[in-house]
Amino acid sequence: MAGKFGVKNRLIAVQYGGLRSMKYGLILLMFALSSCSTTTDDLERSGSTRQAVFQYSENYQEIYRRIVGPAKNCLEGHLTFSLNASVNIDAQLYSELGFGEISSSLLNVGIRNYNWKAKVERNGDGTKLTVYAGNTVRNQHLIDIVKNWADNNPSCPFS
Repeated sequence: MAGKFGVKNRLIAVQYGGLRSMKYGLILLMFALSSCSTTTDDLERSGSTRQAVFQYSENYQEIYRRIVGPAKNCLEGHLTFSLNASVNIDAQLYSELGFGEISSSLLNVGIRNYNWKAKVERNGDGTKLTVYAGNTVRNQHLIDIVKNWADNNPSCPFS
């Protein structure tokens, strides 16, 4: 028979602690998955997404080009700090419709999580640039990076 702090009581405490840890781990996992944007539409609709709109006098195709080049050169294919996820850049220009879209996502174990999207639209003789950033604590920083590229500064922010 074990005493008050005997072996039997310790085993129960360890088992209880293990189940408790698993319960909190599942809660954290569910929370993490709920804050992911697996499509650019999810990113736009997310409550944590920040949006910014900018106007340019240059043609929308020029602004599109200014963003796509540095995004692909600086980000695409790079591994993240966890070494488990890589950065993907998707870019499509719809000349017949007068707009283009560029987005950045992390691909990890087959799941994509979008961090930013830039929509570049013809606006009269100029361009309207709308940037959406989310799923990170540095949403404004991502917007600033995309705006910097649109302003014709192709430097890589992470080098």
